Amino acid sequence: MTESASTATTRIILVRHGQSVTNAGGRAADQVSNPLTELGRAQARAFAERIDCKPTLFVVSPFLRAQQTSEPLRERFPDVAVEEWPIHEFSFLNPALHRGTSEADRESHVVAYWQREDPAYCDGPDAESFIFFLDRAREAIRRLISSNPGGCIVVFTHGFFMQAIRLVLLFPNATDAELMANFRRFHFLNLIQNIDSLEFEVRDGKIQLIGSAHQTDFTLEGAKSHV
Repeated sequence: MTESASTATTRIILVRHGQSVTNAGGRAADQVSNPLTELGRAQARAFAERIDCKPTLFVVSPFLRAQQTSEPLRERFPDVAVEEWPIHEFSFLNPALHRGTSEADRESHVVAYWQREDPAYCDGPDAESFIFFLDRAREAIRRLISSNPGGCIVVFTHGFFMQAIRLVLLFPNATDAELMANFRRFHFLNLIQNIDSLEFEVRDGKIQLIGSAHQTDFTLEGAKSHV
């Protein structure tokens, strides 16, 4: 008898996009259309060559750099279904005020945003609050848990989004305000570089991080995480 769908183990690989133009210090028109550099494309090809599972589903952010990162692996496995989910990067700054800027140009605005420690704050009509960002991460987790039992799902996404998923899973009882107050500290202690990946396992309707890659011991408001 084959393993039932309810007990099948699903492997999930979250992948950060390759190096983008703004990662390399350049300027892009906006967050959505920021493309990969030549190095980023080479990183995507290398990832596609070394992956050790037969994917059963590709999930891709709508942002260009994640789409481009997925291309070599999608070409290697052209028959695998592709779904676009709202797993794009956290757009916390008003894009109308920061078009054509570099990461260095935005740094003071980034620092000011995080110093607010206000998860409900929205910087403009096309920006999102930290609460909404975490809601997207939680919804992605729910969808991953219910998707394709027994398969190998490869998710092409972004660094902050991967961090949000990790924090939500590590501290399920934390408030959004607590998660925001600790987010940048967690991010810098557990940096996710271009093309880094995190692996999760879903079994019996529960998801957990596999291994301790890119993970340091971390305390959030006195609660110790368990990797």
